Amino acid sequence: MSKLFSSAWAEAWGAAINQSEAYRRAGAQWEDAIVFEAQADALRGMPNTSAVYLDLWRGTCRAARVATADDLASATFVISGPLAVWLTVLDGDMAPTMAILRGKLSLTRGSIAGLLPHVNAATALVRVAQSVVTTVLATPRDTNAAASPGESFAAEVPRRELQSTSPVGLRYNLFPMKLWDKAKRHGIWNPADIDFSQDQRDWATLNEGERDLLLRLASLFQAGEEAVTIEILPLLDVIAREGRLEEQLYLTSFIWEEAKHVEAIRRFLDAVGATGQDLTRFHSASYRTIFVEALPDAMSRLRVDRSPIAQARASATYNMIVEGVLAETGYHVFHRILVDRSIMPGMQRVAAYLKADESRHLAYGIYLLSRLTVEHGDDVWNAIVERMNALLDPAIAIIGEAFAAYPADAVPFGLTPEPFVQFAMSQFQKRMDRVERARHTTMAEVEVASGE
Repeated sequence: MSKLFSSAWAEAWGAAINQSEAYRRAGAQWEDAIVFEAQADALRGMPNTSAVYLDLWRGTCRAARVATADDLASATFVISGPLAVWLTVLDGDMAPTMAILRGKLSLTRGSIAGLLPHVNAATALVRVAQSVVTTVLATPRDTNAAASPGESFAAEVPRRELQSTSPVGLRYNLFPMKLWDKAKRHGIWNPADIDFSQDQRDWATLNEGERDLLLRLASLFQAGEEAVTIEILPLLDVIAREGRLEEQLYLTSFIWEEAKHVEAIRRFLDAVGATGQDLTRFHSASYRTIFVEALPDAMSRLRVDRSPIAQARASATYNMIVEGVLAETGYHVFHRILVDRSIMPGMQRVAAYLKADESRHLAYGIYLLSRLTVEHGDDVWNAIVERMNALLDPAIAIIGEAFAAYPADAVPFGLTPEPFVQFAMSQFQKRMDRVERARHTTMAEVEVASGE
């Protein structure tokens, strides 16, 4: 056994990396040096800041040692953070990507855009580190998450008395009713009314790479919107069976709006000449992990398991990952391309409508996750964190893969991934913080905070 972040531990980690077939596959394209730095924590047996240097080369580790000052200055990436956070990561309770996105660990050297193509390799590195046997620390450790709690299967809920003709009526002060009001006022638009004639003319002026990027982005949206339209029904059914009429009223707009998104993007694709093309060529393995596996699995689970934990996992997948990380970042890319260049006014309108609709969906998702956390405590919060740990890597990888399809110095429209990854990180962090605050608040306070 060796002490964490010691010379012996670094050497053992390097040896384990070279014996790991999983890392060899995940890190086959990685050729960088990286430093993992743990800040001093005397209470946990680390009186001085310690760091480990790894020289990574195409699925192997050419050197592993305690980092020197020169290593810290020359490494491509330096990831630094409190020892307590590293312990949580090494215990498997928080994925490294999650730790960085939530600000628990900091990238003090290198760019997030540079690390982006290697998120799966970085996760594989940490998994190898988890296999290295270390000495037991002298003091108990802090953790931010617990093992997955057991699942409970909800029995059929008997038919309740109809609420709207009871003394309760409709509770207009509840946040979902406010979202319902906004959906009625702002969500009434018809994809068939959008004129794409100027989009056709602008499309003719684009070069091959620019067309490819727009087709890639639109195809990711198109399939994603179809997937969420298909998968939303079990959540609506669960909310209805729980007798939450106000939430159910608002959720009816989800289906209506997601269905319009499917039609609107398809009309754009048809207008610019993509009819008959197989656009699934743009759907990477990471994309399929989210939309073909994780989303349908989490949502269909609600048909047999209506427990708060199952609801939390479904909403975290749908709202926090699909809508919060992926869709919102996609709107941001569309804005930068189309609005900044004053091209394709039809698709600009579509993107604006989608963004407005999804902002309401996200607001409800945060409300739902907050309500579940208030009502059922840390079992739900831990389930949310667990889900984020599982899905953040493939979600971030989708962004990286989209940019990696083009030469780094010749991405169409002069884009770089850095601002979009930073945007995704910032938005995700704010929303996770909102939900986490629900652990120490009341439903009355959640209602107030949701309306702010």
